[in-house]
Amino acid sequence: MRSMSIVCAGIVMICATASPANAAISESQTLVVYNSASSEGSELKDAYLAAHPGIPSEPYANVIDLNDVSLLKSDLSIDEFITKVRDPIRQRLLLLIPPRPHDIIAIVLIRPMPHRILDSDNPLVGDDPNAADVEFFDDADATYASVDSELTLLFQDLYVGEAGGTMDSLADNVIGNPYGFNISDWEEIDTFSRLAISTQKTFQNYFDLFWSSGGSGLLSLTAGDIYLVCRIDGATQSDALALINRAQGLTVNRATTHLLLDLRQNSPSELEDDFGAIASFLTGEGWNVRFDETFEFIDSSEEPRPLIAYASQGETHGFGGNGEDPPGDGTYIDGYGFVPGAIFNSIESYNARGLNGLPPLFDQEQLADFVSAGGTFAIGNVFEHLGAGQPEISHLLYHMLINRATWAEAAYSSIVFLSGQTIVLGDPLARFETIVDIEGDCNADISVDLADYDSFASCLAQSPTGVGLECECFDFNADTAVDLADFAELQVFFDVN
Repeated sequence: MRSMSIVCAGIVMICATASPANAAISESQTLVVYNSASSEGSELKDAYLAAHPGIPSEPYANVIDLNDVSLLKSDLSIDEFITKVRDPIRQRLLLLIPPRPHDIIAIVLIRPMPHRILDSDNPLVGDDPNAADVEFFDDADATYASVDSELTLLFQDLYVGEAGGTMDSLADNVIGNPYGFNISDWEEIDTFSRLAISTQKTFQNYFDLFWSSGGSGLLSLTAGDIYLVCRIDGATQSDALALINRAQGLTVNRATTHLLLDLRQNSPSELEDDFGAIASFLTGEGWNVRFDETFEFIDSSEEPRPLIAYASQGETHGFGGNGEDPPGDGTYIDGYGFVPGAIFNSIESYNARGLNGLPPLFDQEQLADFVSAGGTFAIGNVFEHLGAGQPEISHLLYHMLINRATWAEAAYSSIVFLSGQTIVLGDPLARFETIVDIEGDCNADISVDLADYDSFASCLAQSPTGVGLECECFDFNADTAVDLADFAELQVFFDVN
């Protein structure tokens, strides 16, 4: 299969440490969309509003209830999406009462909410990688997408003219994201004017591959003209509720958490550049990064330490015989230890398919499984994305961990194309409020406590046979042994904590 990486790949350059972002998406700039036809939808909406009491509820609520039993499914036709999802949201924002279109930055979709829009003339083509390749590259008529990605361009009439021809509507293939690329030029989303967000923009066809902004002035698509759409979702209601709770008041212990970035050997150069650049940069900033680009797939038995971020090629790690297949069938995420705020991104075409009861395809790991395993933030694809849906991991991690941006801003700054197959899972308003360095907090729960003493005792007993990764945190004097000298240090950390 061909890949959009031939269009969007580039050398990643990271130049300097940025200060934590001072601005953030406010609760008043957030719109919550749910479906009261499901009691779980109402419960989850209430939980999200309780976590964010600043989201207006009276007199003009930033809440839209679609209240439609026919939306309790995974897939929508284009007509269903327009009439049952897009237009009701448009109509509410166009009322002469707040919030107006320009007042909103983030849209939160509450489970259960459909996540896929079927292709206009070949409904399930996105579930067939080879057919999708033809639909996108040869026919230039791929209208299959995620609900979330289409809503980023809420006020753009993407489907006008669509008749199954080559790039005959803006819904064909994808649209360049104006809030991406240059790390050093990044700005908080609320610095861009949003006053023309409901104005139809002008686009130009880029070699029958994608659409880019083609107008000037008010007709040009800018970062102020898109919505950052995220969803609160998971395999179960309890998982979705936990997703909300884990994202609140985030503190991460840089000293004892780790990032696992795992590529197979002989990966495409753009991936090696992307992963390698951020691994090097974050290491220089004091983060513990394990960057592996060998044949081996690093499974949970080989990485027992607390993880704040995980990125790999997942079930495609063994592609072409260049790498080891992950253990199990779409279950490789099991066993890792994720701390609150953990981020997940895998290079798998269908890793976000398995919501709303849809089964996985090709045994690929699912974002929903990551949430069940304790994860907090993830980006994935609901259909074959042909590289167009693959985020830049360097942008994602840089903006979350260095700029300390909101999840929505970090996620969308890493996404190259809109009107595609991508979804962003997690609370858009969440951010790392505090980054600490606490030695001895080996389970990374922001406290040196009796749980750490218990772990130390186990490591002390193992020390004669060597210090494994799970005990490395307690080897304070780096003498490759966990002994009484380290215990004395642990006592100091415990007293200080």
